[in-house]
Order: sequence, then structure tokens, then C-alpha cells
Amino acid sequence: MRKKLSAEELHNVAIDFRTAIMSAKRAGRFSWQDRMHNFPGGCCDDACDLLAHYLNVNYGIESVQRNGVYRDDNEYNTTNHVWLLVYGEIIIDLTVSQLPFGVDIPNGLYFGTENLHYRNIEDTRTQTNYNITNDARLLNDYSIIMEYMP
Repeated sequence: MRKKLSAEELHNVAIDFRTAIMSAKRAGRFSWQDRMHNFPGGCCDDACDLLAHYLNVNYGIESVQRNGVYRDDNEYNTTNHVWLLVYGEIIIDLTVSQLPFGVDIPNGLYFGTENLHYRNIEDTRTQTNYNITNDARLLNDYSIIMEYMP
């Protein structure tokens, strides 16, 4: 049985994973037709599925997705959003920087417990992560990201 990662270790893994995605993106490794090409915009569910797979395969960590709708006073700031929930309470949001409340968050990811911003996301629901082994596109994205992991 693998040891449970500490919060600090898990945070570092999340930073490494997001950095690997950004490195692959900067290197032009994602096809312009692939949603990861626009990371962090418009691919929060794919990013969650990819990170969830990585955590499960490498650390035996199970996670779930939280999905909801972000709204604020600006009608153009309404969007669906997805983030991971690990150990039942730790949010890992690789794509928070695409939301107005996340633009100044260090490393472009939110790591922590539920705060006011996440409590204000509407219509939230929890679901299991998609099994990326059933999707050639996501498996290809995963392989690309793995080339940039430390």
C-alpha cells in the first residue's frame, strides 16, 4: 500500500502537472483541434480527468470531480467549471486562472479547501472522473504531458 501524500507533497505534484501541461502547450505539442491547446481555457474537465488519472496511477489517490456554473454580475462571466476534490476536502483546480477570481492565484492553480468562491459556484454536483483509457485523444494528451513531468 502506498503512503498517503501530505498536503504539501500533493500540492507540489499538482504544480508539476500544471507546469508540464504549460510546457507542452508552449512547445506546440497539443493539436490546435485539441481542447488542451487552449489550456487553461475551455478544458477544465479534460485537465481534471488527466490529473485524476495521474494521481491514481502513480499514487493510488482516488478523486472526484466537482462541476458547477460560475456566475457574477457580468453576464459574460458565466461559465461551466470543473475541479478535483481529493481526500474528500482538498480542491485542486488546474484551470482557476481562467475565472475572474483566479487570475492572480500563484502558479495558476488553486489548492486548498472550499472557500467563498467555490461555495458561490452554482448548480454544483459531484461525479466520478472519466476513465481516460477509453479515449485515444486523452491518452495522447496524457502521453504528451508525461514527457514534461519531472
